Amino acid sequence: MKILIVAPLPPYYRGGIERVVGELAPRLSRNHDVEVHAWSGTLGRAQTCDWKGVHVRTYRTSKRAAYASLRMFADLKRFAREVDVVHAHGSSTLIPFIAALTAGHTPLVISPHFHQQASNKLFGILKLPFECTVDRYTLGKASKVICVSETEAAMIRERFSVENKIAIIYNGVNTHEIQSAEPYDFDGTLILYVGRLERYKNVQRVVEAVNYLPQDFMFYIIGEGPYKRELEAVIQRNKLGGRVQLLGSCPDAHLYRWIKTSALLVNLSEVEAFGITVLEALAAGKPVLVNDEFGLHELAERFQGAVVRIEVGKTNALQLAQALENTVRVRSAVDLGEYRWDHIASRTLAAYKDVEKL
Repeated sequence: MKILIVAPLPPYYRGGIERVVGELAPRLSRNHDVEVHAWSGTLGRAQTCDWKGVHVRTYRTSKRAAYASLRMFADLKRFAREVDVVHAHGSSTLIPFIAALTAGHTPLVISPHFHQQASNKLFGILKLPFECTVDRYTLGKASKVICVSETEAAMIRERFSVENKIAIIYNGVNTHEIQSAEPYDFDGTLILYVGRLERYKNVQRVVEAVNYLPQDFMFYIIGEGPYKRELEAVIQRNKLGGRVQLLGSCPDAHLYRWIKTSALLVNLSEVEAFGITVLEALAAGKPVLVNDEFGLHELAERFQGAVVRIEVGKTNALQLAQALENTVRVRSAVDLGEYRWDHIASRTLAAYKDVEKL
Protein backbone atom coordinates (compact mmCIF):
# COMPACT_ATOMS: atom_id res chain seq x y z
CA MET A 1 0.00 0.00 0.00
CA LYS A 2 1.23 3.47 -0.92
CA ILE A 3 0.06 6.26 1.42
CA LEU A 4 0.33 10.01 1.03
CA ILE A 5 -0.08 12.00 4.25
CA VAL A 6 -0.60 15.75 3.80
CA ALA A 7 -0.28 18.14 6.77
CA PRO A 8 0.19 21.87 7.44
CA LEU A 9 3.82 21.51 8.62
CA PRO A 10 6.48 18.75 8.50
CA PRO A 11 6.30 15.74 10.87
CA TYR A 12 9.48 16.83 12.66
CA TYR A 13 7.97 20.24 13.49
CA ARG A 14 6.82 20.83 17.08
CA GLY A 15 3.02 21.05 17.12
CA GLY A 16 -0.08 19.01 17.87
CA ILE A 17 -0.93 17.85 14.34
CA GLU A 18 2.74 17.39 13.49
CA ARG A 19 3.23 15.25 16.60
CA VAL A 20 0.44 12.94 15.42
CA VAL A 21 1.86 12.65 11.89
CA GLY A 22 5.42 12.34 13.23
CA GLU A 23 4.45 9.42 15.46
CA LEU A 24 2.19 7.60 12.98
CA ALA A 25 4.10 7.92 9.70
CA PRO A 26 7.32 6.14 10.79
CA ARG A 27 5.33 3.35 12.43
CA LEU A 28 3.26 2.85 9.30
CA SER A 29 6.43 2.78 7.17
CA ARG A 30 7.87 -0.07 9.26
CA ASN A 31 5.23 -2.32 7.74
CA HIS A 32 6.96 -3.94 4.74
CA ASP A 33 3.74 -3.68 2.72
CA VAL A 34 3.42 0.09 3.26
CA GLU A 35 5.24 3.01 1.62
CA VAL A 36 4.62 6.36 3.31
CA HIS A 37 5.03 9.84 1.81
CA ALA A 38 4.46 12.92 3.97
CA TRP A 39 3.98 16.28 2.23
CA SER A 40 3.47 19.60 3.96
CA GLY A 41 4.00 23.31 3.90
CA THR A 42 7.08 24.73 5.60
CA LEU A 43 7.95 28.10 7.09
CA GLY A 44 11.61 27.52 6.17
CA ARG A 45 13.41 26.16 3.13
CA ALA A 46 11.53 23.68 0.95
CA GLN A 47 13.21 20.29 0.82
CA THR A 48 12.85 16.62 -0.04
CA CYS A 49 14.35 14.06 2.33
CA ASP A 50 13.92 10.69 4.01
CA TRP A 51 12.99 11.01 7.69
CA LYS A 52 12.66 7.89 9.85
CA GLY A 53 11.76 5.81 6.81
CA VAL A 54 9.22 8.35 5.52
CA HIS A 55 9.60 10.18 2.19
CA VAL A 56 9.13 13.83 3.21
CA ARG A 57 8.54 16.72 0.82
CA THR A 58 7.93 20.29 1.98
CA TYR A 59 6.69 23.39 0.13
CA ARG A 60 7.48 26.98 1.07
CA THR A 61 4.33 28.62 2.42
CA SER A 62 3.06 30.74 5.31
CA LYS A 63 0.42 30.78 8.00
CA ARG A 64 -1.26 33.62 6.08
CA ALA A 65 -1.68 31.24 3.12
CA ALA A 66 -3.21 28.64 5.46
CA TYR A 67 -0.09 26.50 4.79
CA ALA A 68 -1.09 25.70 1.18
CA SER A 69 0.90 26.45 -1.99
CA LEU A 70 0.18 26.38 -5.70
CA ARG A 71 3.13 24.09 -6.33
CA MET A 72 1.87 21.62 -3.75
CA PHE A 73 -1.55 21.73 -5.44
CA ALA A 74 -0.03 20.94 -8.85
CA ASP A 75 2.16 18.12 -7.50
CA LEU A 76 -0.72 16.62 -5.52
CA LYS A 77 -2.89 16.53 -8.62
CA ARG A 78 -0.29 14.37 -10.38
CA PHE A 79 0.92 12.25 -7.47
CA ALA A 80 -2.51 11.39 -6.00
CA ARG A 81 -3.10 8.98 -8.89
CA GLU A 82 -0.03 6.98 -7.86
CA VAL A 83 -1.07 6.28 -4.25
CA ASP A 84 -3.72 4.06 -2.67
CA VAL A 85 -4.85 6.52 0.04
CA VAL A 86 -4.49 10.25 0.65
CA HIS A 87 -4.72 11.23 4.33
CA ALA A 88 -5.02 15.00 4.98
CA HIS A 89 -4.77 16.69 8.40
CA GLY A 90 -5.93 20.04 9.77
CA SER A 91 -9.32 21.44 8.78
CA SER A 92 -8.42 24.90 10.10
CA THR A 93 -5.99 25.16 7.17
CA LEU A 94 -6.38 24.75 3.40
CA ILE A 95 -4.41 21.48 3.35
CA PRO A 96 -7.43 19.09 3.43
CA PHE A 97 -9.23 21.30 0.91
CA ILE A 98 -6.49 21.05 -1.71
CA ALA A 99 -6.28 17.30 -1.01
CA ALA A 100 -10.03 17.05 -1.70
CA LEU A 101 -9.62 19.05 -4.92
CA THR A 102 -6.78 16.87 -6.20
CA ALA A 103 -7.45 13.34 -4.86
CA GLY A 104 -9.61 12.37 -7.84
CA HIS A 105 -10.67 8.72 -7.53
CA THR A 106 -8.08 7.98 -4.84
CA PRO A 107 -9.74 7.34 -1.43
CA LEU A 108 -9.43 10.39 0.82
CA VAL A 109 -9.14 10.22 4.62
CA ILE A 110 -9.50 13.45 6.62
CA SER A 111 -8.32 14.06 10.19
CA PRO A 112 -9.95 17.43 10.93
CA HIS A 113 -8.40 18.12 14.36
CA PHE A 114 -11.55 20.22 14.62
CA HIS A 115 -12.11 23.01 17.15
CA GLN A 116 -15.55 24.36 17.99
CA GLN A 117 -14.26 27.91 18.35
CA ALA A 118 -11.53 29.88 16.65
CA SER A 119 -8.27 30.87 18.31
CA ASN A 120 -8.81 34.62 17.79
CA LYS A 121 -11.50 37.14 16.83
CA LEU A 122 -10.58 37.38 13.14
CA PHE A 123 -10.71 33.61 12.68
CA GLY A 124 -13.95 33.63 14.66
CA ILE A 125 -15.54 35.90 12.05
CA LEU A 126 -14.32 33.69 9.20
CA LYS A 127 -15.03 30.34 10.85
CA LEU A 128 -18.72 29.93 9.99
CA PRO A 129 -18.44 30.79 6.26
CA PHE A 130 -15.28 28.63 6.09
CA GLU A 131 -17.16 25.68 7.61
CA CYS A 132 -20.17 26.15 5.33
CA THR A 133 -18.06 26.15 2.18
CA VAL A 134 -14.53 24.76 2.46
CA ASP A 135 -15.05 22.24 5.28
CA ARG A 136 -18.40 21.05 3.92
CA TYR A 137 -16.90 20.37 0.49
CA THR A 138 -13.78 18.72 1.95
CA LEU A 139 -15.59 16.38 4.32
CA GLY A 140 -18.13 15.59 1.63
CA LYS A 141 -15.30 14.28 -0.58
CA ALA A 142 -13.79 12.17 2.21
CA SER A 143 -14.21 8.39 2.33
CA LYS A 144 -13.48 8.42 6.07
CA VAL A 145 -13.21 11.10 8.76
CA ILE A 146 -10.91 10.22 11.67
CA CYS A 147 -11.68 12.05 14.92
CA VAL A 148 -9.32 11.95 17.90
CA SER A 149 -12.02 11.96 20.58
CA GLU A 150 -15.72 11.48 21.20
CA THR A 151 -15.88 15.24 21.74
CA GLU A 152 -14.50 16.03 18.29
CA ALA A 153 -16.77 13.42 16.68
CA ALA A 154 -19.83 15.02 18.31
CA MET A 155 -18.84 18.46 16.97
CA ILE A 156 -18.35 17.05 13.46
CA ARG A 157 -21.71 15.23 13.53
CA GLU A 158 -23.45 18.41 14.66
CA ARG A 159 -22.13 20.44 11.73
CA PHE A 160 -21.69 18.04 8.83
CA SER A 161 -23.59 15.11 7.31
CA VAL A 162 -20.78 12.56 7.67
CA GLU A 163 -22.09 10.21 10.37
CA ASN A 164 -21.40 7.06 8.35
CA LYS A 165 -17.81 8.16 7.63
CA ILE A 166 -16.61 8.82 11.19
CA ALA A 167 -14.01 6.66 12.94
CA ILE A 168 -12.72 7.58 16.40
CA ILE A 169 -8.99 6.87 16.82
CA TYR A 170 -7.41 8.51 19.85
CA ASN A 171 -4.00 10.14 19.87
CA GLY A 172 -1.22 8.23 21.59
CA VAL A 173 1.65 8.48 24.03
CA ASN A 174 5.23 7.18 24.21
CA THR A 175 4.75 5.51 27.58
CA HIS A 176 8.03 3.56 27.69
CA GLU A 177 10.22 6.53 26.71
CA ILE A 178 8.56 8.77 29.29
CA GLN A 179 8.78 6.24 32.10
CA SER A 180 12.45 5.59 31.27
CA ALA A 181 13.39 9.30 31.35
CA GLU A 182 15.58 10.54 34.20
CA PRO A 183 14.25 13.60 36.04
CA TYR A 184 16.48 16.64 36.39
CA ASP A 185 17.87 17.65 39.77
CA PHE A 186 15.39 20.27 40.87
CA ASP A 187 14.99 22.11 44.15
CA GLY A 188 11.34 23.01 44.55
CA THR A 189 7.88 22.08 43.28
CA LEU A 190 7.65 22.35 39.50
CA ILE A 191 4.44 23.13 37.60
CA LEU A 192 4.85 22.50 33.87
CA TYR A 193 3.06 23.65 30.72
CA VAL A 194 3.87 22.10 27.33
CA GLY A 195 2.34 23.40 24.12
CA ARG A 196 1.90 26.27 21.73
CA LEU A 197 1.97 29.78 23.18
CA GLU A 198 -1.40 31.31 22.30
CA ARG A 199 -3.64 33.53 24.39
CA TYR A 200 -6.46 30.94 24.38
CA LYS A 201 -4.13 28.43 26.06
CA ASN A 202 -4.44 30.53 29.27
CA VAL A 203 -0.80 30.14 30.29
CA GLN A 204 -0.91 33.76 31.48
CA ARG A 205 -3.53 32.74 34.06
CA VAL A 206 -1.10 30.28 35.61
CA VAL A 207 1.66 32.93 35.67
CA GLU A 208 -0.61 35.26 37.64
CA ALA A 209 -1.56 32.44 40.03
CA VAL A 210 2.10 31.86 40.94
CA ASN A 211 1.86 35.04 43.05
CA TYR A 212 -0.39 33.12 45.46
CA LEU A 213 1.64 29.90 45.61
CA PRO A 214 4.31 29.02 48.20
CA GLN A 215 7.79 30.33 47.32
CA ASP A 216 9.13 26.87 46.47
CA PHE A 217 6.63 26.54 43.59
CA MET A 218 8.08 27.22 40.12
CA PHE A 219 6.34 27.37 36.74
CA TYR A 220 8.23 26.35 33.58
CA ILE A 221 6.74 26.82 30.11
CA ILE A 222 7.88 24.66 27.17
CA GLY A 223 6.82 25.77 23.69
CA GLU A 224 6.84 28.55 21.14
CA GLY A 225 4.12 30.70 19.61
CA PRO A 226 2.83 34.20 18.85
CA TYR A 227 1.87 34.93 22.48
CA LYS A 228 5.45 34.57 23.75
CA ARG A 229 6.16 38.33 23.93
CA GLU A 230 2.95 38.99 25.86
CA LEU A 231 3.82 36.20 28.30
CA GLU A 232 7.23 37.73 28.87
CA ALA A 233 5.48 41.01 29.71
CA VAL A 234 3.13 39.26 32.17
CA ILE A 235 6.10 37.61 33.89
CA GLN A 236 7.96 40.92 34.11
CA ARG A 237 4.90 42.83 35.32
CA ASN A 238 4.38 40.31 38.12
CA LYS A 239 8.12 40.30 38.98
CA LEU A 240 8.25 36.52 38.65
CA GLY A 241 11.42 36.16 36.57
CA GLY A 242 12.98 34.01 39.29
CA ARG A 243 10.05 31.60 39.50
CA VAL A 244 8.60 31.47 35.98
CA GLN A 245 10.75 30.49 33.00
CA LEU A 246 10.10 30.23 29.27
CA LEU A 247 12.21 27.29 28.07
CA GLY A 248 11.25 27.48 24.39
CA SER A 249 10.95 24.24 22.45
CA CYS A 250 13.03 21.18 23.23
CA PRO A 251 13.52 17.65 21.83
CA ASP A 252 11.40 14.83 23.17
CA ALA A 253 14.20 13.37 25.30
CA HIS A 254 14.51 16.65 27.24
CA LEU A 255 10.74 17.16 27.31
CA TYR A 256 10.21 13.76 28.92
CA ARG A 257 12.85 14.57 31.54
CA TRP A 258 11.05 17.81 32.41
CA ILE A 259 7.73 15.96 32.68
CA LYS A 260 9.35 13.44 35.05
CA THR A 261 10.80 16.37 37.05
CA SER A 262 7.46 18.14 37.41
CA ALA A 263 4.96 17.74 40.22
CA LEU A 264 2.03 18.76 38.03
CA LEU A 265 1.22 19.53 34.39
CA VAL A 266 -1.39 22.13 33.42
CA ASN A 267 -3.46 22.47 30.26
CA LEU A 268 -6.05 25.22 30.62
CA SER A 269 -6.73 25.67 26.91
CA GLU A 270 -10.15 26.93 25.81
CA VAL A 271 -9.84 25.02 22.51
CA GLU A 272 -8.60 21.43 22.58
CA ALA A 273 -9.87 18.44 20.61
CA PHE A 274 -7.75 16.03 22.63
CA GLY A 275 -4.64 16.92 24.66
CA ILE A 276 -1.60 14.69 24.12
CA THR A 277 0.34 16.39 26.92
CA VAL A 278 -2.26 15.13 29.38
CA LEU A 279 -1.42 11.54 28.42
CA GLU A 280 2.31 12.29 28.61
CA ALA A 281 1.96 13.53 32.18
CA LEU A 282 -0.15 10.51 33.14
CA ALA A 283 2.48 8.18 31.64
CA ALA A 284 5.01 9.82 33.96
CA GLY A 285 2.69 9.29 36.93
CA LYS A 286 1.97 13.02 37.28
CA PRO A 287 -1.42 14.63 37.97
CA VAL A 288 -2.89 17.11 35.51
CA LEU A 289 -5.06 20.21 35.98
CA VAL A 290 -7.22 20.98 32.93
CA ASN A 291 -9.85 23.42 31.79
CA ASP A 292 -13.26 21.74 31.87
CA GLU A 293 -13.85 22.18 28.14
CA PHE A 294 -14.15 19.95 25.05
CA GLY A 295 -11.47 17.25 24.70
CA LEU A 296 -9.93 18.11 28.07
CA HIS A 297 -13.30 17.52 29.73
CA GLU A 298 -13.44 14.09 28.07
CA LEU A 299 -9.98 13.15 29.35
CA ALA A 300 -10.89 14.32 32.86
CA GLU A 301 -13.98 12.11 32.73
CA ARG A 302 -11.96 9.13 31.49
CA PHE A 303 -9.15 9.54 34.02
CA GLN A 304 -11.04 10.69 37.09
CA GLY A 305 -8.77 11.15 40.06
CA ALA A 306 -5.62 11.69 38.02
CA VAL A 307 -6.94 14.55 35.86
CA VAL A 308 -8.56 17.39 37.81
CA ARG A 309 -10.75 19.92 36.04
CA ILE A 310 -11.70 23.52 36.74
CA GLU A 311 -13.77 26.13 34.91
CA VAL A 312 -11.07 28.62 34.02
CA GLY A 313 -13.53 31.34 33.03
CA LYS A 314 -15.05 31.30 36.53
CA THR A 315 -11.75 31.05 38.44
CA ASN A 316 -9.63 33.96 39.70
CA ALA A 317 -5.87 33.85 40.31
CA LEU A 318 -6.19 32.93 44.01
CA GLN A 319 -8.65 30.13 43.29
CA LEU A 320 -6.44 28.83 40.50
CA ALA A 321 -3.44 28.82 42.86
CA GLN A 322 -5.45 26.80 45.38
CA ALA A 323 -6.44 24.32 42.65
CA LEU A 324 -2.80 23.98 41.57
CA GLU A 325 -1.63 23.38 45.12
CA ASN A 326 -4.36 20.81 45.75
CA THR A 327 -3.73 18.96 42.48
CA VAL A 328 -0.02 18.56 43.26
CA ARG A 329 -1.08 16.20 46.06
CA VAL A 330 -3.09 13.94 43.73
CA ARG A 331 -1.70 10.45 43.08
CA SER A 332 -3.44 7.96 40.80
CA ALA A 333 -2.10 5.22 38.49
CA VAL A 334 -3.88 4.83 35.13
CA ASP A 335 -3.87 2.27 32.31
CA LEU A 336 -2.73 3.81 29.01
CA GLY A 337 -2.58 0.58 27.00
CA GLU A 338 -5.09 1.66 24.36
CA TYR A 339 -3.13 4.88 23.80
CA ARG A 340 0.12 3.24 22.67
CA TRP A 341 1.22 4.76 19.34
CA ASP A 342 1.80 1.28 17.87
CA HIS A 343 -1.83 0.47 18.61
CA ILE A 344 -2.96 3.80 17.12
CA ALA A 345 -0.92 3.13 13.97
CA SER A 346 -2.50 -0.32 13.57
CA ARG A 347 -5.99 1.14 13.84
CA THR A 348 -5.12 3.87 11.34
CA LEU A 349 -3.78 1.32 8.85
CA ALA A 350 -7.00 -0.68 9.25
CA ALA A 351 -8.96 2.49 8.39
CA TYR A 352 -6.85 2.91 5.23
CA LYS A 353 -7.56 -0.67 4.19
CA ASP A 354 -11.30 -0.10 4.73
CA VAL A 355 -11.41 2.84 2.33
CA GLU A 356 -9.07 1.13 -0.16
CA LYS A 357 -11.80 -1.50 -0.65
CA LEU A 358 -14.49 1.08 -1.44
